[in-house]
Amino acid sequence: MRLAHVTLAAVLALAAGPAGAQVLSNPNATNQALTSESTARGNQIGTTSQNNAARMEMQRSQTSQPPAPPTGAVGAPRR
Repeated sequence: MRLAHVTLAAVLALAAGPAGAQVLSNPNATNQALTSESTARGNQIGTTSQNNAARMEMQRSQTSQPPAPPTGAVGAPRR
């Protein structure tokens, strides 16, 4: 999963390089491309944040569970 994020970041970094911006002669196209990249980055950050929040919540719920009751026959002690 982490490798996928690194790969996506590398692809976005290459696409956002100066050579890619120079190919576009229309300023509006450049603005649209930058907007699209920004939106994609925002979506990726949002997804990562949601995944991290869910993972932390799962870890909290696992550590805050009360211990399991003892198994087996439990009786009153003899006097």
